[in-house]
Amino acid sequence: MTTATIDMPAKLAPVFLGEADTRGAHGGRGSGKTRTFAKMTAVRAYVWDQAGREGVILCTRMFLNSLAESSLEEIKAAISSEPWLAPHFDIGEKYIRTASGRISYAFSGLDRNIDSIKSKARILLNWTDEAEPVTDTAWTKLIPTLREEDSENWVTWNPEREQSATNRRF
Repeated sequence: MTTATIDMPAKLAPVFLGEADTRGAHGGRGSGKTRTFAKMTAVRAYVWDQAGREGVILCTRMFLNSLAESSLEEIKAAISSEPWLAPHFDIGEKYIRTASGRISYAFSGLDRNIDSIKSKARILLNWTDEAEPVTDTAWTKLIPTLREEDSENWVTWNPEREQSATNRRF
């Protein structure tokens, strides 16, 4: 069995240990949370792909008007930052998936047409970045879509923006 070393801030390593339904971290700009969570979505995609599992990693934000506002570029950069990880992915201008195609990424906003989230299938992992403004209604509709065995919900937020947050259920 080969072991990989994953570069991340030491304070975030415990977040990814053990089993959990929900994982989360908060920190300001430069805390490393977004890059670390982006990287760990790719690590999970790799592990699941190697195990022959199929499904989707859903990356959400409350407000997402285009892929340019999504976590797409952050995940691409995180994959590229780990030389052992990059060969296992097919990365296009508007998509990321494992080389086998078994695991793919999807990006969605939670503010518009939230009911469309309910129709997403085979979600293995949801990562909500910039989660401060996510409403109770959005969480109520999003969380039950995580129906796959051992699916997880990951949440990152910036406490400096919490002043404007009205609802949080994570």
